Amino acid sequence: RDVVYLMGRTNRIEEQNVFFKVSSIGSKRISVMREAFPETPWIFVYREPVQTMMSHLDPAKVDVQKNGRIMAVCTRARRNPPRDLYDLVEQQGRRVDELSDQEFCAAHLASLCESALRELKKSNHRGKAVEYDGLIDKLLDDIIPNHFGVTVDDKARQLVNEVSKTYSKAKTRSVDVNWVEDSEKKEAHST
Repeated sequence: RDVVYLMGRTNRIEEQNVFFKVSSIGSKRISVMREAFPETPWIFVYREPVQTMMSHLDPAKVDVQKNGRIMAVCTRARRNPPRDLYDLVEQQGRRVDELSDQEFCAAHLASLCESALRELKKSNHRGKAVEYDGLIDKLLDDIIPNHFGVTVDDKARQLVNEVSKTYSKAKTRSVDVNWVEDSEKKEAHST
């Protein structure tokens, strides 16, 4: 709670709400946030798995080791996979050590989604799954006013639209990196 309080501090007296975007691995710790903030509404944003896989395995973002293994965000835990990933793979009649890099990445993604689904079922409607496509409109027209209970006036709408233009995974704030919708491009490159 203290960390969230410190991260949410502001000098602007008119600001009354704080929203956090947590990376995908955070879906394995939703229970911690729910325990600390049991009355706080939250969302889990999901995307077509092929699009997520294309993002994780984008040749411009991954390194290939001498042994041919792909070093991507989704394969980081390959040497020491978490128990839930082992269990998920074993439920499919497979062993983690026999998976290709792409299959391991898919298992990683599945374990994140499974974690979120478990928490959604326990959330007493505080949690909500939201599909990624058209996210900004969904946030402004439904999620923020109806799920989070926060009024979206013209000023708020303008601010959300402005913030949404910034690519959230940019490594630095010194370079203005604009976010670009890429779902169709990832689908097309997946085959």
